[in-house]
Amino acid sequence: MPIHNLGYRSWKGDLKGSATRCLSISAAGIRIAQKVTWLKRIVFAAWLPVLYWGMGFFVIGQALEGKVPLSGGTYQTTQNNPINQLKDKLPPSLQPQVQDELFKANQKAVGQILRKRFRSMPSVDQLATALESGDQVQGRNRVWCWLLMTFFRYPQGVLILFLIGTITPALISRDIRSRAFLLYFSRPIGRLDYIVGKFLIPATFIALVTTLPAMTLYLFGILMSPDLSVFWSTWDVPLRIVGGTVVLILPTVSLALMFSSLTQESRFASFGWFAFFTLGHGAWMAIAFSIALKKGLAMDPLLWEEPEVKRWGLLSLFNNVGEVQSWVFGFSTLQDVLPCVTVLLAITAGSLLIINRQISSPLRV
Repeated sequence: MPIHNLGYRSWKGDLKGSATRCLSISAAGIRIAQKVTWLKRIVFAAWLPVLYWGMGFFVIGQALEGKVPLSGGTYQTTQNNPINQLKDKLPPSLQPQVQDELFKANQKAVGQILRKRFRSMPSVDQLATALESGDQVQGRNRVWCWLLMTFFRYPQGVLILFLIGTITPALISRDIRSRAFLLYFSRPIGRLDYIVGKFLIPATFIALVTTLPAMTLYLFGILMSPDLSVFWSTWDVPLRIVGGTVVLILPTVSLALMFSSLTQESRFASFGWFAFFTLGHGAWMAIAFSIALKKGLAMDPLLWEEPEVKRWGLLSLFNNVGEVQSWVFGFSTLQDVLPCVTVLLAITAGSLLIINRQISSPLRV
């Protein structure tokens, strides 16, 4: 090579701004994670509950419209509802008013059925009260929010444990073991770019199995509604879905990345994540059982409302996330979940500080 060809040369490719640095890191991580067979199985399993909850949207929606028979409510069935029997005999000018009365009657019946058959589910009393009030706008909104809250809290809340445990442990520990920091930080990539890029990898998959299915359920509910005016009574539901996803992502991903940054072995990081999640929740459940035995209480929703049980619930990451999500979906007040919000903020902030310290240490060596 001639000596005059040595040295720096002009870049002929496309130049990208600094905002896309983290996206390059996350895109590479997502491509690698997609090759994991178990991750594909978890994502597939996470979409299966959509069928069950979609059935709930359909059945409750049809019940509110009076198109399926009800039992156990104010009226044994919508067919023998006396208002329904008189509807066809009334003049057309009174039809809308009669239809409103039918909807209110069906709401009350649905509320009583939910209170009776799903009493072990969270916030079901608040949902039943909203339905029994007869407010059509509030009733449909509360039903959809309750269905989505339980969707986030139970099937997705459990599956996220395995999804994060599959993706996150190797994200930083692998870079520590291979000294990849030397490659990352030899380029115009800062610590914030690195942390955000790694953070977006599991966050993307969490959104794939929470936000996207929940939005699908919401759109399904809109399509199954009698008219598009239902959108104006449920316009806030997509915002609550996004809020519930953020509440789930921030503390869990931050905590899992912290464990990944503390070791060079991804299996130790995986063990730390599963141990923190399961031991915390197990300790809370054990305390709840002991309180139930001591006070002679049954394992029902009344037990979870006991002040002593709620106080010890702060030990469980699963419980803290679920309580804050109940506030996001409108079934709790901020004052009620403020301790849980404080715990989640502390976990998020503390984990991010430790991650920042751990990835900075190779630069000081």
